[in-house]
Amino acid sequence: MLLFILLSYTVPLDSPIMENIEYLQLRGFFDVPSLRPHDAQWIISQLDDLLIKETTVNDIDRRIISYFSPLLTKNPSSSYLLHVAGAYQSEPEIYGGILDGRIGGRIIPRVEYAHGTRFSRANELDSLGPKPWNDFQVYLDEGLIRLDFDRIMFDFGRRNFLLGPGDTHSLLFSPGHQSYDGFSLQVPGRYFEFSGIFSVLDATESRFVSIHRLGLNLKRFLKIGFSEAILFSGSLEPMYLNFFLPYYLAQWGSDRNEIIDDNVMWSFDFQLQLFNSILYAELLIDDYMYEDDPYPDKLAYQVGLKSLVWQTLIAKINYTSVDKWVYTHETALNVYERRGRCLGFPLGNDVDQVSFSLRYENKYGVRPHLTIDYSRKGEGSVYVPYEDEGGSINPPFPSGVVERTLQIKCGIDYTYKTRFHIKSNIGQLYKYNEGHNTNNDRDELLFSMGLWVIL
Repeated sequence: MLLFILLSYTVPLDSPIMENIEYLQLRGFFDVPSLRPHDAQWIISQLDDLLIKETTVNDIDRRIISYFSPLLTKNPSSSYLLHVAGAYQSEPEIYGGILDGRIGGRIIPRVEYAHGTRFSRANELDSLGPKPWNDFQVYLDEGLIRLDFDRIMFDFGRRNFLLGPGDTHSLLFSPGHQSYDGFSLQVPGRYFEFSGIFSVLDATESRFVSIHRLGLNLKRFLKIGFSEAILFSGSLEPMYLNFFLPYYLAQWGSDRNEIIDDNVMWSFDFQLQLFNSILYAELLIDDYMYEDDPYPDKLAYQVGLKSLVWQTLIAKINYTSVDKWVYTHETALNVYERRGRCLGFPLGNDVDQVSFSLRYENKYGVRPHLTIDYSRKGEGSVYVPYEDEGGSINPPFPSGVVERTLQIKCGIDYTYKTRFHIKSNIGQLYKYNEGHNTNNDRDELLFSMGLWVIL
């Protein structure tokens, strides 16, 4: 077995390290959990399994595995992971740099800590980020205490989350622009897995969200899960803090229901892995009318497929569709958003998107890639519920003047000695009916380049 300590800090979602996990997942080497981002402890344990099982690997596999070397340490008490990056993009024109530091370790047996801070400076401030200080924005991405009891794990503090099978987004709970404060529970069983998340979305306005997921996990073959989320405001409801109670039934059995209608959502997810391909899907039910009242169904879904072709080419396609009025709520405090960003699909509702990408993997560290994204966004908003807007319960999809966006990019990434990563992209952006204004069209040349150093 490897002699490295297991660490609890998570690897940033935009780290170049994360791209390599996808390749090893498609090769059948990594069993990626439904709750992300990944921590160093999990990544190292997956690498450990490769050595224990004496898995046969090829030259590309060995090259990909070597990219994880910055995570490996023999320090018995603590370790760090440092990212330094600088980047430029042409549309919108933004240039700047970041310094991202992660540290974690073991305090006493079964008790670990993790901390992550990112310093960012750019020519334009991030409108969704923290308040600036001398043109710097400091993101406190992680700060937690973990109680690890092998088959059950508690996290108390701040961290980010991505729940579900999608690579970049979830319909129920996507990564926040700033991390979530609260606590979480993970129970990774042999065939079943359970997880729970509680977060304080806004302490001033007393807004909270609780989520739990129960799943069947036949490792490296089939995953099926059911998740439930409830966003509520006002006073804390003890039943919503209990991950082992069904929120929908708790809502209707509570006296709160006579005062305020909390926002409950259900999600079903599915993932099937065969050979070097993964098929996945997610269905979100915000509201489904089983009575005769004239009220719209509010559904969303995503379907995706990713494959490793000829052991060298990663091909991915994803389609996501979100009905109008999904995520809305007649009580403004219970809208499914935080700080102007939807907690589920980042583009909100009344929208669909198809994404396609290709990436060529090889043993030389030079990786050409191509991405194509096309989206249609209607005039619906997560802040305008059906109760206020009215009209037909089956409007055109997308509704109103539809803003269409097509983005085509190609580029080359290069990795030098596992710690230096150069990223470059060039492409074209096309916007039609921008801002939902008819014939307000434009196209722009896209260019970006960045350098990441991992220490």
